[in-house]
Amino acid sequence: MASTLAHGLDGTVVIGTDYEAQLNTWSATLTRATSIVTGFADTGQRRRASAVLDITGSAGGFSKYGDASHDPTGIYDSSATVAAMVLTVATGCTFTFDAVVNSTAFSVTQDGDSTVSFNFEMDDADGPTVVWAEGA
Repeated sequence: MASTLAHGLDGTVVIGTDYEAQLNTWSATLTRATSIVTGFADTGQRRRASAVLDITGSAGGFSKYGDASHDPTGIYDSSATVAAMVLTVATGCTFTFDAVVNSTAFSVTQDGDSTVSFNFEMDDADGPTVVWAEGA
């Protein structure tokens, strides 16, 4: 089957139930820690990648208000709230994991924009569940 180009209209993001906003953008970086294991006789760098995967990123969109449940901060006390996060690239292509939202930023401009963005870090000992559907 031919490859299909994923485009932004198919993407979505869900950040648990405590973060109320109309989200329209997200980005994520998947990384593995590496260590240099170069020996004395080596003439180039040797690296080994950790088996531990990490995900960090952000999601943004527009704030909501006018209802008690429309608190976009998601931060109610001094403890970090772990949110069930689902990042969708296209139908059938998702990353699902628990995450901590470590910061929330607001921006309001005089011309009408009122945006919010959430920065997150994976908090999931099992790592993410990745579904990448062939022919989705």
